[in-house]
Amino acid sequence: MLGVIGGSGFYELAKDVRRQKVPTPYGSVFLSIAEINGKEVAFIPRHGEDHSIPPHKVNYRANVWALQELGATAAFTTYASGILSKYKPGDLILLNDFISFFTHETFFDSFEDGPHHTDVSEPFNRKLIEYAKEAAVIHSIKLKEGGVVATTIGPRFETPAEVRALKKLGANLVCMTAGHEVPLFAEAEIPLVSIAVGTNLAAGLAGHKLTHQEVVDMMIKKTGEIKLILKEFVNFVD
Repeated sequence: MLGVIGGSGFYELAKDVRRQKVPTPYGSVFLSIAEINGKEVAFIPRHGEDHSIPPHKVNYRANVWALQELGATAAFTTYASGILSKYKPGDLILLNDFISFFTHETFFDSFEDGPHHTDVSEPFNRKLIEYAKEAAVIHSIKLKEGGVVATTIGPRFETPAEVRALKKLGANLVCMTAGHEVPLFAEAEIPLVSIAVGTNLAAGLAGHKLTHQEVVDMMIKKTGEIKLILKEFVNFVD
């Protein structure tokens, strides 16, 4: 089964779905299961179907645990991201790495049964990245590569000084969620591929005040392309 977590503006995978409640040690997760090309796909809208959950309140551990509980063999996630360099608004970007100094989500709250230090040398699965590229080609959708996303806490946008600092550290994108979520997939040993949508130029680069609406508007505009990629991508997943 493929597990999908959609970011801002991506609240629904399909119309014909089965709703399911999945209990986890961190609380219950309400998700939907759709059939795409004869395969079941579990979908979680990260911020809720009505975008009522801010980034610092998302139950990341419950979401990833629920997908693991359902037997997900691969995961596909999307992130609305501010652009620091290299890309332009509207670009779909395959993530290659992430920077996260401000997040603490982990399944290992105790070392009673021994230390757990998860390797994240390759946070995004190379084989799944190639599958996503092949899926995009089928529909002539351009996927940019080399995304390095930094994660802040939110819900506020970053300051221009933070943007300059993150850029110097090697990030070319910034969001409020990836760094909370990606390490959990590594801990759960679920192979992951992620697409960032470059929604806007980050603070200090845009030339105007940032708004949530411009982020959502761009995500909604690009969600159709993401769904087309997903429709083909699912064929590559066992």
